[in-house]
Amino acid sequence: MSADENETQTPPPGHRPAPGVWPTLSYRDADAAISYLADVVGFVVSEVHRGDPDRPVEHAELLWPFGGGIMLGTDQPDGRWSGAVGGPGTSTAYLAAPVSVVADVAGRVAGAGWTISQPLADTGYGAVGFTFLDPEGNAWNLGTYLGSGF
Repeated sequence: MSADENETQTPPPGHRPAPGVWPTLSYRDADAAISYLADVVGFVVSEVHRGDPDRPVEHAELLWPFGGGIMLGTDQPDGRWSGAVGGPGTSTAYLAAPVSVVADVAGRVAGAGWTISQPLADTGYGAVGFTFLDPEGNAWNLGTYLGSGF
């Protein structure tokens, strides 16, 4: 397929393609991250591939119930696919959800004692959201804005 053909292809009306963007995160303790991202944030664990004792979680996929997901694993400072960037506590991601879910997650994050860097509030563009740090320092923004194309 040529680049020109690819540019002209659009999904048919009403069709939602499978997620094509998967943020990736590295964690010092990936097993703990999988647990708290599921229990506190609301991700659904899709798969976990075990590694060796030096890298207990080689690869994991967590699905966001409202579309998309993330991939994560135990950090490998000397063998990270992204090179020197992308270490634990350096990632950011945005999650979209209905307002009731955003408020529920805000309550769970506060209850877990995590840092909330921007409290739950209305935005200037008609959404509601908040920003928090997970226990390893990754920044997450959760809000109701789906993007202008949706």
